[in-house]
Amino acid sequence: MTRLNYFRFAKNFTLNNFSFNHIYKPLNAQIELTLKCNAQCVFCSIWHPDFQKELQEEMKTDEVKKIIDDLHELGVQVVNFTGGEPTLRSDLPELISYVKSRGMMPTVASNGLSLYKWIKNGKFKDLELIMVSLDWPFPEKHDLYRGIHIFKQAVKGIRAAVLERKTVIISMVVTKENLQYMEEMSRLAKKLGAMIEMLPCENIIREQDTPHVVENITSFIPDLHKYAQEIRRLVKKYPNILTDTITADIIEAGGFGYQNMLHCVSARAFLVINYKGEVVFPCKIHPILRVNVKKKSLYDVYHSYEAKQIMDMKDGFPFCKGCRLGCAIAASIPTRWATLYEKYIRAFINGNLF
Repeated sequence: MTRLNYFRFAKNFTLNNFSFNHIYKPLNAQIELTLKCNAQCVFCSIWHPDFQKELQEEMKTDEVKKIIDDLHELGVQVVNFTGGEPTLRSDLPELISYVKSRGMMPTVASNGLSLYKWIKNGKFKDLELIMVSLDWPFPEKHDLYRGIHIFKQAVKGIRAAVLERKTVIISMVVTKENLQYMEEMSRLAKKLGAMIEMLPCENIIREQDTPHVVENITSFIPDLHKYAQEIRRLVKKYPNILTDTITADIIEAGGFGYQNMLHCVSARAFLVINYKGEVVFPCKIHPILRVNVKKKSLYDVYHSYEAKQIMDMKDGFPFCKGCRLGCAIAASIPTRWATLYEKYIRAFINGNLF
């Protein structure tokens, strides 16, 4: 896992710094298999009935496989299946195995409710990495945040995945309320044999026919200065923390448009395919360009004039100012010497990488 990460990011860095914009090659991709979900998270609008009633038909298995073939042609190395909740798709194991057969790394982001059952039944035999949502070290508080009884099942699944030698990343949404438990969560992850990513709650507007927001979302967003200070403190103590000081610095500064250390290149480096089979640029939160690639060549779309114009804008769109999404920051970090050094070289020297 670590060797693949170093290779991938070194390649990303080289392409972004020495290609003079003549070479574009995405290195990560996300396939949103479904927007159905079996949880009711307090900071998410996906599960709300008004959002769900606007959903359209999901991709079929063969359509997803065609897109996986296209991602392979483009040189993508990691394919992450997300949702909604991707384990609600019965063909998920088949799609994981297909990604692996094409020489790419399959990963899944899940709430963990069905993780133990899927591990026990061998459905995740070809899965290399799984990200599991866990926000609290206390079962009752996590269940309250997620709207269902899930903590014990998620932890049981994490233990099973670790025993099966899967790489497990706990994803903690940091809020005003659980900010004080970031260290306890780091200890819990270490005890479970998992890594942990800790990112602050976001005010995300999800676009369907109409925009959807969580009305009281600002009550969950933590003090970003306190959050960043805690990250800087904890990474010195816990080698299993994936969230780095560069990410903390960018978030503390207010995100893209408020700092000079990094520009967003996620439109170039991180492809997102939504549940309908559309590739979206520059990102899934603000899809200026949507192209259905269930039949059309993803390679051609990625190298099209329209996509290139968006890529060249980087974070120059008005809506980019203030964006601090972890996926955008992570996709952009391996493009500058300072950020590359801080996240990977220095972290390796300090023993902060698995």
